[in-house]
Amino acid sequence: MTNKKNILVVSFQSLTERSGAGMARLGYYISRDLHERGLLKNFVVYSKGKFETPFPSSAVSPLSRYFLFALNKLNRFFPMKPHKFRFLQERLFDWFCAKRIGSDIDILFVTQPYLLRTFKKAKKLGVKIIFIPANPEENYINAIVTDEKKKLGIEDDDAYTYKKRISYYNEAIQYVDTVVGSYPTVYESYASSAFKGEVVKLIGHLKPDFKPIPAVDREIKPEFKVGYLAHTVILKGLQYLFEAWEMLMKETGNDGNLKLYVAGGIDESMHEHLVKNHLNIKNVQLIGRIADVPEFMKDKDLFIVPSLVDGGPYTALEAAHYCLPVIITENSGSSELLGRANSGCHIIPIKDAQSIKNEILWAYNNRQEAKQLGLNAKYNLEHYKMEDFISLLADYLEKV
Repeated sequence: MTNKKNILVVSFQSLTERSGAGMARLGYYISRDLHERGLLKNFVVYSKGKFETPFPSSAVSPLSRYFLFALNKLNRFFPMKPHKFRFLQERLFDWFCAKRIGSDIDILFVTQPYLLRTFKKAKKLGVKIIFIPANPEENYINAIVTDEKKKLGIEDDDAYTYKKRISYYNEAIQYVDTVVGSYPTVYESYASSAFKGEVVKLIGHLKPDFKPIPAVDREIKPEFKVGYLAHTVILKGLQYLFEAWEMLMKETGNDGNLKLYVAGGIDESMHEHLVKNHLNIKNVQLIGRIADVPEFMKDKDLFIVPSLVDGGPYTALEAAHYCLPVIITENSGSSELLGRANSGCHIIPIKDAQSIKNEILWAYNNRQEAKQLGLNAKYNLEHYKMEDFISLLADYLEKV
């Protein structure tokens, strides 16, 4: 018979009535399952609206909504660098979160690692700390970003290269007992890192709440439209897509039927690099931020996710939802979901413009096969049961 435990679930993000933002969504579903098993102490988030969840939940502090509002207001008049502002918010969250740790907690289950004060207190009280990351190990990401910045001549810091934040992480992670790797790159990066605790592989995904739509039999036309959608920072790998596109244009003689559509905001340093190095690229439209994702997806023939690191990009799943074939890197968590059974994606190495070019050319020259790839992607997405993953994770926490 399993001993009943008190499990405190903590997420840095905010909570909404139906689930939550980012990893708070995972926190919402696992908290609901644990509550039904009689194991949940509370689900703690940064802020929470005026509604009730079907399980115990609360903001990290009754004042969090107010000090977050004040912080954002202050940052508007005296702007900080985004990575420094985020780190300030993480430190404040940690400070308040530590006050929620008591001797009545058996397991602290967290979705982010910047909780040094909280972890120290939990360890002192004999609380087991289990961490499920959204992304690969931080030093692994830092090495990729640092190398890429040297290559592109970008000197600006970001959240993954900010030394104070990395140092805070490295100190905090040593208090963690177990890291749960929910997709292969997360598991492998932690298993091969300096982390001395246990690394457990429990592969699973958060599935978006898409409105059901039937499979689309896409018409094959002479024009071939390739889509990319992200808020572009260096990790999104747009630089390799542009490099691949230039190679493709050279190889096809600037074929007018091949068109690339780039949607989403672009980080300032990345924008400078792209303007400096790819200003004259042919058959490319920079669309900027878009409000209607379905409208963007509906007339595309192929979707590209060239990320160097990406936890579980929803854009790849959105493309699959609309039956778009997906070309995605091996470091993107969604590739594991879409690549199951009859694969709905082609998975390529990171930083490989040649592979991106080859895959676009393959899809362009093999329209029927590419269309089937999109149908496979939709099938794999729709037949994946997120509930099974949540249940598997709850089973693990119950049996720890």
